[in-house]
Amino acid sequence: MALVWVLAACGHKQESTDVRPVQTLVIGQSHEAVGATYAGVTSARYESNQGFRVAGTVVKRLVEVGQHVLINQPLMQLDPANLDLNKQAAQAQLNAARSQAAQAQVTLDRDAELLKQNFISQAEYDRDNVNLAAAQAQLQVAQSQYGEATNQADYGTLRAAVTGIVTAINADVGQVVASGKPVITIAKDGDREVVINVPESRVDQLRKAKDLNVTLWAVPGKTYRAKLREIDPDTDQTTRTYDAHITVLKPDAVMLLGMTAYVHLPDVQGQHAYVVPLTAIYYQGKTPMVWLVDKQSSTVALHAVSVLTAQGNNALVSGGLKDGDVVVTLGVNLLHAGQKVQPVGPPNPWNE
Repeated sequence: MALVWVLAACGHKQESTDVRPVQTLVIGQSHEAVGATYAGVTSARYESNQGFRVAGTVVKRLVEVGQHVLINQPLMQLDPANLDLNKQAAQAQLNAARSQAAQAQVTLDRDAELLKQNFISQAEYDRDNVNLAAAQAQLQVAQSQYGEATNQADYGTLRAAVTGIVTAINADVGQVVASGKPVITIAKDGDREVVINVPESRVDQLRKAKDLNVTLWAVPGKTYRAKLREIDPDTDQTTRTYDAHITVLKPDAVMLLGMTAYVHLPDVQGQHAYVVPLTAIYYQGKTPMVWLVDKQSSTVALHAVSVLTAQGNNALVSGGLKDGDVVVTLGVNLLHAGQKVQPVGPPNPWNE
């Protein structure tokens, strides 16, 4: 009786362990059924790095980072004392030049009458002509210097060159800034793009992609159409990847600067591809295969697939799968044809 009981217990144990727990993936239910996905950051296509045209000390900062500004709106102001003094000096020189030119004109007119009466020589009259020409030339110089000084005084107020959002401020009140040094950066309104890092082995794939989609980490479910604008001609010295600039075709107010974004390539070499974990691929010889789960019987069977390439921990499968297939993703080396399996983790998705 004891032997019968032991045998019965062993038989019951063997039957219970024949159902193997596995992790599975339902093909077609994941948004990641794409050729490739790259993470990046949203940015403005055009940025304006603005600086003062004159040197000076900052006395006012009129905007903050993140503020939206309009073209010609004041952003920052320098101490006007020295600039005003230069303008006043140029004004004085202009007044003096005008007086000299006026005096030279009066002298010439008077000597013209004296010449008619033969009270002065022709040489003296000619000298008066030369003096008037010199005075008029000096007046033009003084007018130009005054105009330059006036512009320099106006340059003491930095104004927005474009309409957009202030993204950086590199100077503050009390700081002495040099002429031309960028102190404020403005991201221009309009075009938005996502900058991604692409390894050299994927550059050609990105160039050939027919459609690009962009999604935002903070706004799941919303998709933007996009296109490749350019790929930098050289790689980053540290990562050895190329920066690719992806233009979002119709950005909206939801897409803010600096958001984490994902660029999806739904088309790989003209073929639609599914993303599955590399652990789901089981090789028989050189043939890649996957274990498909029959939803009715909960048993598995091997099925050949076509693998385009590997990306990180995932494989791109271009053939052999269809929407709705259930693929075993973990423990593929421990299965055999016809074996019963039980999904672990989330609730059983086979009956959805």
